Amino acid sequence: MVSILSLGLLVAATAFAVPYRMAPPQKMAFLSPENAHTNHAELIVKLVENKGLSFINGRLNGPPSPLHALLSDAIPHFRRSADVLAADRAKAHPKAVLADLSLYVRIAGGDLSTRRIALLADPRVEFAYFSPNPVAPPVDIPPDTPLFEDEQHYRGAGEEGMGFDIAQSWPGAGGEHIWVSDIEYGFDPSHEAFNEIDIGQLNHPSDWYQFHGNGVLGIMASPANSYGVTGLIPGAQFSVVSPFTAPDVYNVADAINIAAAELVAGDVLLIEQQGYILDTFTPVEVYPDIFDAIASAVALGIVVIEPAGNGGCDLDDPMWEDWFDRDLRDSGAIMVGGGASPYSDFMPRSWYPGGSCFGGRVDVQGWFDAIVTASSADGEPNFVDLFYPGGDTRQAYTTNFGGTSGAAALVASIAAAMNSMAIETRRDPFTPMDLRAAMISTGHPQTESESQPIGPQPDLRRLMRIWGVR
Repeated sequence: MVSILSLGLLVAATAFAVPYRMAPPQKMAFLSPENAHTNHAELIVKLVENKGLSFINGRLNGPPSPLHALLSDAIPHFRRSADVLAADRAKAHPKAVLADLSLYVRIAGGDLSTRRIALLADPRVEFAYFSPNPVAPPVDIPPDTPLFEDEQHYRGAGEEGMGFDIAQSWPGAGGEHIWVSDIEYGFDPSHEAFNEIDIGQLNHPSDWYQFHGNGVLGIMASPANSYGVTGLIPGAQFSVVSPFTAPDVYNVADAINIAAAELVAGDVLLIEQQGYILDTFTPVEVYPDIFDAIASAVALGIVVIEPAGNGGCDLDDPMWEDWFDRDLRDSGAIMVGGGASPYSDFMPRSWYPGGSCFGGRVDVQGWFDAIVTASSADGEPNFVDLFYPGGDTRQAYTTNFGGTSGAAALVASIAAAMNSMAIETRRDPFTPMDLRAAMISTGHPQTESESQPIGPQPDLRRLMRIWGVR
């Protein structure tokens, strides 16, 4: 891997070069049943590390005990085998402090509220919380579609744009050496923006929020041709991974683990999901199982991009019990906030009022508004404002995509362009946390709203001029 040794001095927030976790808060009140957007029919349980515990073939090891009875009908929360999960853990950086994912189990049915209380009373249980419910994310066909590339102002040079204006000058910067996996409910593969490319699908694809998947993929993947939008990294390979690991099982953590198993160091995993807890949208790593799945992927060299969520909440607020305090734990994900675009009513790169979550854990920002991209019929009326001839969903485009979902797709494109360039010119990609530090140190600073920190806006042009090879 390419090492950026000086960045540890430049960016205090990335002092650790690997993911790590410390003991969790004692109360975790924000995960209590009355505060969470939860499915009370499913309970997620994490057993404590280094107690000699294992859960194999549906059984807890050791002599019978009350804990055995409480877990008698549990199943593994992560579908890959304990041996495979252990092998991944062994391949990670030796200084990474990672969870043993095989110690997560899942229980469905019965009086789970009473069982949860009993489980939390056992010192061998680290977490017991109800599973989250699904959360809303953050060849041309006639008639001829205009080319909207000139409307994609986020392609332009910084400080306004994301610095893709000269990407073609750098070898590999189109993403040719990178696979991007998008944790997404669904998209419309019949949309004209994607009919020239093969986008793989894993798990159980949904038709929910197709405008959202189309918007994200339109930013990144749409090929350069004479119509529609042009993706920022059209040379990359793409897959969409559903968070539904079974038709009725919403399991983002397992989807991350399954997606990561298909990727290699330097690839990009974009999590287009958000949490909903304490009546606000949050980053998905608010849930311990998702945090641990992200950390495990990052430790294998995979660049994980995570939206900060659209709840406008302060991640440094005491109600989160220091869960987002980087001095205590760091999943290694690049957490992306949403800043005002140059086309909003607010100062560019400032916190968009009522928009993105903010705080010391948020690394960088992308545009929260005014993103031109593909859309779909289920985005009516707000997300089909640019082009929608005859109500044909295959030709739907918008000027209004954004949120931390759009911001994260912009940052994911920068990550893929940088690592593809690094592989082309140096043979090795940047490590996830070195790349995160580079984005922070070379980005354009946030303007105004210092009390709502969302980080600088990365600039691909700056990154490549400082860290690339001409």
